[in-house]
Amino acid sequence: MTRLRVLGLLLLLLVAGCSAPAVAPEQDATRAGCAPDAPPSPTGTVTFDHARNVSITGADGYRVLTFKQPYPGGAPQSVVLVGCGTPDPALPPQLAGAPVVRTPVTSIYSGSTTQLPFLGELHALDDLTGVASLDYISDGAARARVESGAATQFAPSGAIDAEKVIAAGPSVVLSGGTEDPAFPALRQARIPVLGWADYLDSSPLGQAEWIKVMGALTGRDAEADAAYRGIEQRYAAVAAKARGQKPVPVTLGQPYQGSWNVPAGGSTAGALFADAGATWSGKAKKQSGSVPSTLENVLAADGGAKFWLTDGPFRTTADVAKSDPRLSAFAAVKPGGQLWTRDKLTGPTGGNQIYERGVAHPDEILADVVSILHPALMPGHQQVYYQRVPTG
Repeated sequence: MTRLRVLGLLLLLLVAGCSAPAVAPEQDATRAGCAPDAPPSPTGTVTFDHARNVSITGADGYRVLTFKQPYPGGAPQSVVLVGCGTPDPALPPQLAGAPVVRTPVTSIYSGSTTQLPFLGELHALDDLTGVASLDYISDGAARARVESGAATQFAPSGAIDAEKVIAAGPSVVLSGGTEDPAFPALRQARIPVLGWADYLDSSPLGQAEWIKVMGALTGRDAEADAAYRGIEQRYAAVAAKARGQKPVPVTLGQPYQGSWNVPAGGSTAGALFADAGATWSGKAKKQSGSVPSTLENVLAADGGAKFWLTDGPFRTTADVAKSDPRLSAFAAVKPGGQLWTRDKLTGPTGGNQIYERGVAHPDEILADVVSILHPALMPGHQQVYYQRVPTG
């Protein structure tokens, strides 16, 4: 961030704290950001079966939405959800100063593309009024809202335009899982900033279960629960097919800037590959995230695998050796091997749906991987995210 932008944000903080114009547009506090015909909002506790980084607890006339870690190392953040038209509830001391959000919300500024498929699943894209950047969005309906002007870009260069967000006054700003330098200015202007960190949940179904958070915000609890149950059941059904099969050795990932990050068994990707009946050098590692390695170590540990699942892009297997001649030693790029990249479903500006729709649909990713490793279990399956790289 340039020094000029830092000074601008500091000035914005001073103005927001001392004068009325820098505060988001106000209306009746009990109706702020609400639809005129909004139905009563639920106040009960939401059950999460797999998600661990979020909770929604019912109270007397309100709910408490808690992000246990809104960003890596961040302290828990609590948000009070109150129904439209409901008087401000009496809050306990521990919630003093917590942002209050009237539900269902009607204006969402989305900081991460992983939030968009949840809005789509709930038929709530009309509530999307802001996105960080159009370039990273793959979904056609979400892109159309931006291109039509129904939703605006508030961080197209990567830095949040705090003045623009404050002037718009959205019901909520959903973070991208980081603590942005612009957030203090937004909070000073009484715009709720929610620490959305679905990626810190280290299971595929745990991340998908965040649809229930979107359901609570948009007044679609029942729809969110039903959608999640379908995802969970389909995932379990595919995993059951692979369970008991002989594990198939795979190579995962590819080198980048001299390092090769291998998914750990305790990571989101690791859990999915394990459920698909795969085995690889990082599977025994119970940590979340990846295990840093080198090309030489991965070649020694996983290089004999006939299947290689990676990012690409590779037009043919010959492109692998062009990127690094040492990669031609992997069995997957030799006769009898298979190289697969997960870039089949991409948007017009390069966004990849596996990081967007795939977060809400791990069942689809799992089905893709099982059909690659155990094709007899998934006859007729049409790949959604993965595509095989032709021999070249």
